Amino acid sequence: MIQATVKEDGFEGVLYPAGNRYDKVMIVVSGSNGGIKLTKQFAQVYREHGIPALAVAFFGTKQTGKYLDRVPLEYIENAITWLKAKGYNKIGIDGASKGSELALLSASMFPRISCVIARVPSYFVSEGLVASGKSKKPSGTSCWSYKGKELPFAAYNYRSFNLPKILAEEKELHLISINKEKTVKEEDIIPVEKINGPVMLLSGKNDVVWPSYDSSLYIEKRIEDSGFSFPHKHVAFEYIGHVMTNEISWVYRIAFKDERRYKEECKKEREQLVHELIDWTENVW
Repeated sequence: MIQATVKEDGFEGVLYPAGNRYDKVMIVVSGSNGGIKLTKQFAQVYREHGIPALAVAFFGTKQTGKYLDRVPLEYIENAITWLKAKGYNKIGIDGASKGSELALLSASMFPRISCVIARVPSYFVSEGLVASGKSKKPSGTSCWSYKGKELPFAAYNYRSFNLPKILAEEKELHLISINKEKTVKEEDIIPVEKINGPVMLLSGKNDVVWPSYDSSLYIEKRIEDSGFSFPHKHVAFEYIGHVMTNEISWVYRIAFKDERRYKEECKKEREQLVHELIDWTENVW
């Protein structure tokens, strides 16, 4: 493992090399959980299959911002420069949930990214989130920034989210209504047609956090209507919901009904998920 720091390198990350392989490397980012623990798990899956991967933290660590609010896209831009300096040729990015926004946005802005995997994606930029006691609330600002300026975003209609209350009442983190009721303007939409490489979308038909399946359909149509010249694919899972990870902890089983109800089905789909990730990275990109 090789550590990178915000102070020295302009981003916080952990590189998992794969022997002497330098032909390609995957940047990985997780979602609104923050930190870097889950992101490292994503990166290790790639490394275990012989693909170098860089886990990047974008908020919720000692080196990054406290909240999912105006996160600088320079973290990814600096990570690209750092990887190029280390001799890596092709650079891809794999992001989950809020990380899918970061992945799609970064790839649309930085042409040195030549492959995107977006797990349970959103097709637009959302408002940021800050914590308030046991709840989260919209920040009134964008999730993302670049060169000191906020990116346009679709605001939440609800102005606070009591997650423990939702979990108690719904018996899961059922947030779909919160995330569906937004006014999305053209400037909020991620220009996926500008991406300089193949795009794979992974959605959950049972996603109760946000409508990742519908978002994937939108992204697919936008790509196709633009005359996109690279391969693209949408894999829609029947049982996995929003937790598009290779492994699942007991915390997520408490948080989502389908993870409790369809344990074996979800396990099989997670095996398929890993196959899709590796096949796309090795054989399509």
